[in-house]
Amino acid sequence: MKTWISTAVAFLWVGLFATSSFAGTPFDRMDANNDGKVTRSEYKGSKWIYVDTHNHLVGRRVRGRLNLEPAARIALENMDATGVKLNLILPMPQTVQQKDPLLAEDLFPVAREYPGRFAVLGGGGTLNVMIQQAIREGRVTKAMEKAFDARAEELVREGVVGFGEMATEHFSMSQDHPYETAPSDHPLFLRLADLAAKYGLPVDIHMEAIPEEMPMPSRFHSPPNPKTLKPNIAAFCRLLAHNRKAKILWVHLGWDNTGKRTVALTRKILAENPNLYMSIRIASGMRERKAAPRTFPLDREGRLKPQWLALFQEFPDRFVLGSDEIIKPSNDHPSAGSIRTTVGILEQLPEALRKQIGYQNTYHIYKLGK
Repeated sequence: MKTWISTAVAFLWVGLFATSSFAGTPFDRMDANNDGKVTRSEYKGSKWIYVDTHNHLVGRRVRGRLNLEPAARIALENMDATGVKLNLILPMPQTVQQKDPLLAEDLFPVAREYPGRFAVLGGGGTLNVMIQQAIREGRVTKAMEKAFDARAEELVREGVVGFGEMATEHFSMSQDHPYETAPSDHPLFLRLADLAAKYGLPVDIHMEAIPEEMPMPSRFHSPPNPKTLKPNIAAFCRLLAHNRKAKILWVHLGWDNTGKRTVALTRKILAENPNLYMSIRIASGMRERKAAPRTFPLDREGRLKPQWLALFQEFPDRFVLGSDEIIKPSNDHPSAGSIRTTVGILEQLPEALRKQIGYQNTYHIYKLGK
């Protein structure tokens, strides 16, 4: 690895939560002589152990090929600064007639270029689109089922480590960001659960928590978002119960846009569904973006709230990291910095729990080489 960590990275890390207790970061542990920089010998002697299960790379197409190399280099710098050994990258959940589609095939070259640092999930640009198309048509035909199975099998042959990012409730954040909805117990989602169980691969699902009918939060525009949100937790539990051998990962715990993904709801669903896992996201700029503060795991000083720590300790084998950083060549997406802030939560956990959430659980959920 030729990219050395500079003092600027250290300042970025410290500046994220200046008043919080993030002492002993991966940078500090690598900087053995405490001179504010990491030398070649210090770098080679360091140990990257963490796994980030959910990130997106963005680039431009040149002659039909998506150039993700600049974004990959930025991701590697963030990973090296925070102790992340492996980063799982995946297409966003896309819809019919998606502008600038991104497929798993666009991501595989990055994984091949940097073996052991990246692995790929697939289906967000194809399987998710097929479900959206079936919903538009109001039917699922034998031809749709056959095409769905064939695409899933193709992804498995190509080497994906999971299916995703899939969406059952995905809010539109801007004009170019589509609103997507699909019942979790839709026949093709149930079919995906069976395929996931068959191949031993998890399903990565984006779903805003809506336990009961409620108005769309006022900070989101309607349209394209609906004015009223319909309950989705019961259908999600039916998906989980459909095939207990299917591992389902409900992503973005901590990035809650309805204010309903509470500790109590999370505890209840985890207790009732042993095949459910969750990825934690501590988004950079969370307070500035006005996501629901009541269900944000950190307090105003950047400290982990006691009720969240108790939840992690109660289900230590059910959580992983998933920072959901959208990495652009310009490195100016609003989510920039989320890898650092998400991994930073580990520094507030007891050592055994830090290891479980930081990397051990991922090797149980995904088919990954250690």
